Amino acid sequence: MRAVVLLDEQQIIGDGRYCVLLKVLEVKRSRKFPGGIKVRFVMIDLLIGKPILIVDNHAPYGFHSHTRLPDCKQTREALAVSNYQEALEYFLQNIREIIREK
Repeated sequence: MRAVVLLDEQQIIGDGRYCVLLKVLEVKRSRKFPGGIKVRFVMIDLLIGKPILIVDNHAPYGFHSHTRLPDCKQTREALAVSNYQEALEYFLQNIREIIREK
């Protein structure tokens, strides 16, 4: 099965400071993606040129966020979500909070 693109968007937000990448693929069910969905949501701070928030999913973690970026790439926080739409809402809420803080 070839991956089917369900969502593929890129936006510049926060008065041009951030780039947001949203990608959702329907993939063949596997050990790495048992639900058949591959998610990667990324917020990049263009001033430093590095991601500052990532939400993705893969075994053995399921849906999780990397919130201690860019310094601590391996820290993951499990998300209490059951699908990519809920993970996207979590991601967008975090983006709103980050922009409010800056």
